[in-house]
Amino acid sequence: MKQLIFDFARRDYPGFDKFLGAANRELVFVLQQAQERFVYVWGAPGTGKSHLLRAWAAQAAGQGADARYIDADAEPLEESALEAAYLAVDQADRLDADGQALLFEVFNRFRNAGSGRLLLSADLPPAMLAVREDLRTRMGYCLVYDIKPLSDEEKIAALAEMARARQLDLDDGIFRYLLDYRQRDMDSLVRMLDTLCLYAATTRRRLTLPLLRRLLKQQETL
Repeated sequence: MKQLIFDFARRDYPGFDKFLGAANRELVFVLQQAQERFVYVWGAPGTGKSHLLRAWAAQAAGQGADARYIDADAEPLEESALEAAYLAVDQADRLDADGQALLFEVFNRFRNAGSGRLLLSADLPPAMLAVREDLRTRMGYCLVYDIKPLSDEEKIAALAEMARARQLDLDDGIFRYLLDYRQRDMDSLVRMLDTLCLYAATTRRRLTLPLLRRLLKQQETL
């Protein structure tokens, strides 16, 4: 039996139209309108923060603005960020001391200039972040949104739609099984879906629930 590679994933971040969940409609509307100058979103890993920040920056860039997206966990915040009209800083709580100082400067420059828009994300609300106090105060001035996770039914509907888009034929019970016995956040579920898609494409086998159980059991023994 062919081994599954569970870290396989193609990271796509589509637009706002692919961000699901009825509970987050107000947040999506606010970001689409791009009228608020300072917005802070927070939520558990896998709730779609990176998706939203990338979509927001992509929308602004598509409209001709100087828009930039920075993943603070993977790259430093640099001086050039001061020149952006739209700046999205993902995982802002991961910034080092220099990055925090620069983000504080961005806040001040945007506010004093009366222009520029800033979108930040983190896993926790501003008051709970381990960052310098003056930066935490600035973050508290933002319009703050708690991203609500999808319900189980919304997750299943989203995964089923993604499977159909990939022309992947799956038993109806597979998604429910993954929710019951695997990691439940959408990032993990989408990675699993990508893995199943790869397996189906390379083996040309229809994925059934009994087959999935065998594959997962085999993976656990490796």
